[in-house]
Amino acid sequence: MPIAEKTYTFRASEDLDPRAREALSTLSLLLEEDAGALDQAMAVFWITVLRHARDFEQTENQSALFRTTLETFVEAAEKLARDREHLREYEQWAAEDEEGRAMRVAALKAAGARWDE
Repeated sequence: MPIAEKTYTFRASEDLDPRAREALSTLSLLLEEDAGALDQAMAVFWITVLRHARDFEQTENQSALFRTTLETFVEAAEKLARDREHLREYEQWAAEDEEGRAMRVAALKAAGARWDE
């Protein structure tokens, strides 16, 4: 069954196209690395949608709705990429932080000893 096509035009920042391409690439790579990341990606996306609910309500036409949806998708993908990078940095720091690890282990042992009493 043939599908009618429609061309959408809208104003957007000049960097939206490369940002959208990067967002798609980021999500593709993320899902290849970690199949469980889909849940996190969906959660970030829906939180971003809720954050922009007013923008969706104020769209005047289909082009504005498409632009808002695309911008929301890009923002969510960028946030997900930042979160994953921060997680990697934290994991690296935690692995190198011997003194901090020793303090945490000692604190947990001390707390555990109190609970045993």
